[in-house]
Amino acid sequence: MLPIPADEADRLHHLSSYPLNTRPGEGELDELATIAADLYKTPIALVTLVTEFDQVIHGRTGLQLDSTPRAVSFCSHVIAGDGPMIVHDATTDPRFAENPLVTGEPHIRFYAGAPIVTRAGVRLGALCIIDRVAHPGFAAAEAQQLVQLAGLAARRIEARRFEATGKAVTGFTDATALAILTADPDGTITSWNTAAEQLFGFPRGDAIGRSINIIVPARFLEAHNAGLERVKQGGKTRLVGKTVEVIACHADGHEIPIELSLSAWPTVSGVALGAHAQDISDRRAREAKLEHLAAHDQLTGLLNPKCFRERISQRIEAQESAAVLSFDLDGFKVVNDTLGHAVGDALLQCLAVRLRSACSADWVIGRLGGDEFAILLPAGDLFAARDAAGAVLASFLQPFQVNGHQLQLTASIGVALAPTHSADPEELLTLADLAMFRVKRGGGGRYRLFDSSMRAELAARRAYSDELCQAHVSGQWVLHYQPQVCIADGTFTGVEALLRWRHPQWGMLAPATFMSILETHLAASKVGLWVLDESCRQLAAWRLGGLNVPRVSCNLFGVQVHGRGLFGQVENALEKHGLLPSDLELEITETIALRHDDETLRPLFELVDWGVGVALDDFGTGFASLSTLKRTPLTRLKIDRSFVADVCTDQHSAAVIGGIMSIGDALGINVIAEGIETLEQEAALLARGCNEAQGYLYGHPVAGDKLAVPQLHRPSGKMYPRLACR
Repeated sequence: MLPIPADEADRLHHLSSYPLNTRPGEGELDELATIAADLYKTPIALVTLVTEFDQVIHGRTGLQLDSTPRAVSFCSHVIAGDGPMIVHDATTDPRFAENPLVTGEPHIRFYAGAPIVTRAGVRLGALCIIDRVAHPGFAAAEAQQLVQLAGLAARRIEARRFEATGKAVTGFTDATALAILTADPDGTITSWNTAAEQLFGFPRGDAIGRSINIIVPARFLEAHNAGLERVKQGGKTRLVGKTVEVIACHADGHEIPIELSLSAWPTVSGVALGAHAQDISDRRAREAKLEHLAAHDQLTGLLNPKCFRERISQRIEAQESAAVLSFDLDGFKVVNDTLGHAVGDALLQCLAVRLRSACSADWVIGRLGGDEFAILLPAGDLFAARDAAGAVLASFLQPFQVNGHQLQLTASIGVALAPTHSADPEELLTLADLAMFRVKRGGGGRYRLFDSSMRAELAARRAYSDELCQAHVSGQWVLHYQPQVCIADGTFTGVEALLRWRHPQWGMLAPATFMSILETHLAASKVGLWVLDESCRQLAAWRLGGLNVPRVSCNLFGVQVHGRGLFGQVENALEKHGLLPSDLELEITETIALRHDDETLRPLFELVDWGVGVALDDFGTGFASLSTLKRTPLTRLKIDRSFVADVCTDQHSAAVIGGIMSIGDALGINVIAEGIETLEQEAALLARGCNEAQGYLYGHPVAGDKLAVPQLHRPSGKMYPRLACR
């Protein structure tokens, strides 16, 4: 087995500083090999350096080889030993008897080698003599002479190394942008290039001959001098061969961050040091900027969601109390929709500035997304949280002046305390959100503390969230269908597909109980695709069974519009069930229309151009405006049931319906009213020009196998088609 020196890693590192790709001192080392061969009367003598895998021959006589594998090298055994190695007869030595250099050329029988050792005590290789016949005896004096010859080889190799290094330094130090300097074993500067002058501010004449301490900050001098002394006494520096970032001192006293690489080499008087350095001030500035960008929202400069959550975690992990205020803006979507996103963005930037002014220095402010913000207080004190919420609400009292617009908004704030309400960072933020949603539902403009009644709601949401994953796999989704009719002439115009959940424990559940959770659930995309396919399947089945349903309308989830492939999904569903584009209508909510840009809505434009209908559901209840209608591809508006319910008794509702009809006429968009329950409501809608309707007057939502052509009855006695459920 090939012996490996104990200091092999350091040995190879030291060896790497020697020019091994050439034969340093060919003449001198060849001459030294010749002297050794003549002295010992052997035909072969070599001067070798042993690398990781090879024995490189740098001086030779009697053998025309440049290298041999280290695995068969006799010299590899020399560098692993304590002194010279003598092999009187290799054919009888179990270490070498089967060696190919013994059994084949050059047929080594006798070998004597002494290690080539540097002043630092590193064994680089060996000087050896070789004969093809055995030498039974080899005197101690002869061995000592061999050691002396190896010492001469070591000094010559080191001299050539220093010569090569000196030539290289002379050739490029003043041309390079790197600051390059060297120091003797006492730490006195011996060389100093132009870049070092520029970096450290000391002219070459002032630096050379002075201590390297002139560039070491005072607070680091003790450690620096201790390390220098350790190297001087023969110890090793941990910095050699590494690139590190340190602080240096300029001639004028200011400090500079530099990147430093250190090297060391032995001299007659000890270990000399060399270094190259470069200023990394610009890099540090860029890194600081990147760190800021990674932690902050680019629009407002507030902490981003990830970093804000980390701050909550740090507070709780330190077992310190905290309070979280979660809030969003009441009416922000109106601003975004009516005045444009540029004004909306400017408003958020103004708000960020105002919040910083209203908040204490130890409050942490973050933007969680859109118009949603949060504040972390450094104490979970109810009264402090109440005061903080009051300060935030007070910051909304003055209108915001944005791009020539005066905007008056309010905020809805939810508050949760740690550890009182939760010691889990994510749950704490969720509880604050729940409290904020309660404020939202109550009209906004206030704050509310999380209470135990909301925990039941949270538990229900979590339970539903887990069960929704199973609902799709277990086939628990069901579609019911409600007819749509033209009340002007009694024509059956189509049906709307309405999602139901056949819950294994709670029975058939209406959308109001689960839709708010499903809309943002991971299962929404799969459920939406199933609704599309099942609606088309049912329409084809009705027609195959003789029931002529003109059109089926199904609802889209936001994730379907936002995701890619909507056009392909619709195309596949229609083709699969043999339907035409005009057989299908897709319903979207105002939220979808508002939160998606033109590029995202492009598939809807393509579908409308192809012949698929697109309806805007519950129009009039949210923040949609004429600009929304302009930028959204629509073929139908659906008047929300809340206006229909009191159209006969409330002038405002009647006026809204009349306005929607006028908008539809002006834009060439059909209008349908939802929630018709009485003939009086039907007559009021007809009077205002609404000809299409949907509601209990014409039929309740029913399963697909229960649907039949509706029948319409009028007081005049004239018969029109009316719903009849089988």
